[in-house]
Amino acid sequence: MLQGPILKSLDICTRRFLQSNKKLKSFGWEYEEEDYLFFSKTLASHFKNRWLSDKRKFKAIDRNSNSGNKTFKKGSVSLDTIHEDLDPSNVTSQDHCSTSLAAEWAHQRLPLPMHWFLSPISTICASKQSGRQSSPQILDHVQEPHLLEVAKSGLFFLLGIEAMATFLSAKAPSPVQSVPLFWKLHSLSVILLAGMGVLEEEKSRDVFEALQEYYGQLLDKAWFGRSTEFVLDKNVNLPPGTGKNNDAKLLRFQTEIHDSYSTFIENLVEQFAAISYGDLIYGRQVAVYLHRCVEAPVRLATWKSLSNTRVLELLPPLEKCFAEAEGYLEPVEDNEDILEAYVKSWTSGALDKAATKQSMAFTLVLHHLSSLVFLLHASDKLALRNKIVKSLLRDYTRQQRHERMMLDLIQYSKPSTSHMLEQNGGSSLLQNNIEKRFEILTEACEGNSSLLILVEKLKSSFVKN
Repeated sequence: MLQGPILKSLDICTRRFLQSNKKLKSFGWEYEEEDYLFFSKTLASHFKNRWLSDKRKFKAIDRNSNSGNKTFKKGSVSLDTIHEDLDPSNVTSQDHCSTSLAAEWAHQRLPLPMHWFLSPISTICASKQSGRQSSPQILDHVQEPHLLEVAKSGLFFLLGIEAMATFLSAKAPSPVQSVPLFWKLHSLSVILLAGMGVLEEEKSRDVFEALQEYYGQLLDKAWFGRSTEFVLDKNVNLPPGTGKNNDAKLLRFQTEIHDSYSTFIENLVEQFAAISYGDLIYGRQVAVYLHRCVEAPVRLATWKSLSNTRVLELLPPLEKCFAEAEGYLEPVEDNEDILEAYVKSWTSGALDKAATKQSMAFTLVLHHLSSLVFLLHASDKLALRNKIVKSLLRDYTRQQRHERMMLDLIQYSKPSTSHMLEQNGGSSLLQNNIEKRFEILTEACEGNSSLLILVEKLKSSFVKN
């Protein structure tokens, strides 16, 4: 399977796949014969070293022990995506790495885990991480030379087998498609922890982007398939606990990969801030952790890391993310920790640049806060709504430059909603909607005279503008 002629056929399959998928762009370059031979040699060497060489025994970590909770520390380059080095007899049933994925036979680890093909890109070495010193990995990675080339070869191979799987009959089992999407997205993120090398080379950058776009399509398909249970009439109040049902997430990074995944996110965001210079492809990879299909703790960790490092403005506009905008906006956020993190970023000034640079971060804040303040009327959310309104108004009195942001919040509506308003009455309906929103702000002040004065000031500014 890793011979040069086979890999060449895989490349042909990839190009046919790109041509047949209208949302993916075709490559403006071609691989040469020597490229296939290089991929063949590199991948064969990697898989042999990774899966067929002698492995050093490691004592399994008790997930309930203190040491188990502290094994993944800040500064460590990545989580080992494929755990094959644990002693099967000590692995608990809660661990995703079961004995069926870690059976040793004749110095080999067989059978292979279902996501074995991700190893060239998921175990890239910490020493490539921008020259920074990193703490030891959770598991001992095989030290290979030219790891960047291994990662590039792995990207080529991954896109090729993903493409090949799309041409199979729907009835034919596909080991590639059976691997959950969160493993694949995590592996793409691990590459970026090693630096910008993959994105700086044209061919590997295009392959990386093609994988992002394809996985975005898969995410959209899964999200829209589940979204019907969250579709609500625009005039109907959301019932209490709506968000609890939303936690049946598709992208279970923390649940399935590592319960300290938030630390991995911190490292990824630090790299993003340090070396990306706002690179679009890198930004899209970070932004996907804010998708509504991601578990709330991971979304919260991502937002806090971006806010604390003051790089929210480096995220791309929502329309340039690699999944549809709807998936980042709906269902409406009702996790109080995340909503309060949005407000903290607003009042601390971390959102200021994002508001002027069309970053998806500001769009997310506008959408979810305006939905909470102006659209959600569930009784158990009124206290939170009032608290957030008061915080934003008090911030406004301290930071007059936030007036534009407050007016954006008051006037915000989803693009689809704005289009419907224009068709069904235009400015008069929009004006009535704005007046109702000022009434809600007034109600949320709960009679506080100083805050009511600020609401009137905002109303005057709106009229002038």
